[in-house]
Amino acid sequence: MKYSVLMSVYKNDNPVFLKIALESIYEKQTKKPDEIVVVFDGPIPDELYNVLKDFQKGREAIVKYFPQKVNKGLGEALRIGSEQCTGDYIFRMDSDDISDPRRFEKQSQYVEQHPNIDVLGTDIAEFNERPNEEHLRKRVCFANHDDIVKMGKRRNPMNHVTVCIKKEALMKAGGYLPLRYVEDYYLWVRMINFGCVFANINETLVYVRVGNGFARRRGYKEQINSWKVLQDYMLDKKMISQKEAKQNMTYIKVFVNTPGWVKKIIYGLFLRK
Repeated sequence: MKYSVLMSVYKNDNPVFLKIALESIYEKQTKKPDEIVVVFDGPIPDELYNVLKDFQKGREAIVKYFPQKVNKGLGEALRIGSEQCTGDYIFRMDSDDISDPRRFEKQSQYVEQHPNIDVLGTDIAEFNERPNEEHLRKRVCFANHDDIVKMGKRRNPMNHVTVCIKKEALMKAGGYLPLRYVEDYYLWVRMINFGCVFANINETLVYVRVGNGFARRRGYKEQINSWKVLQDYMLDKKMISQKEAKQNMTYIKVFVNTPGWVKKIIYGLFLRK
């Protein structure tokens, strides 16, 4: 079985965080990936390019870069990158997060023992400065497929940065598509509609950096339009009712227009553990 890692890099990414993220998916892994695919989502500054160049040195057969002339957003970058991945499974990784050293070992072992699983995620822990901070907030997702599908009718049921996706299933559902702020959620509902099987390991295997405008980014008005596309898709496929769609749209409108400091309280009390 062959495993790829898929990452997108953008001009505003932090080179220090990028270096740490890259180290976490190769040097520090107990099971190293067979391939690392990085898409440059538009031109990137020299500081980022130098980090990527140093990381690739001596690993040219493993680490592959696909620069794009124009920034088109995460969904398009991941579409391009996933098509370039040659692995049977694709691990997602963000440019400022940190993978646990045993992440790839544990997830690859799980999918090899459960070949019917098309998408496997894990829990995440959120940190501001260091992943060993006390009282880290966690986003814990349901472990079994039926609960994941049920949750998917209301909220994103997976932690995107943690997933290991069977490439064949990804392509069967049409792959990544551009839909700002919900590219991953849109992919999950389409994969569910195509009969793909989901699971989560209830263990923190990725540490997500949130001290960089995390709450603010969840307040962009464009999210409302993207959610409308999601609801229309699920309605068309009879995945939700009209009532559920209206409730979902009410939820996102209220949430997007909620002040950032209130969002932090909501995350702490209701959406995280």
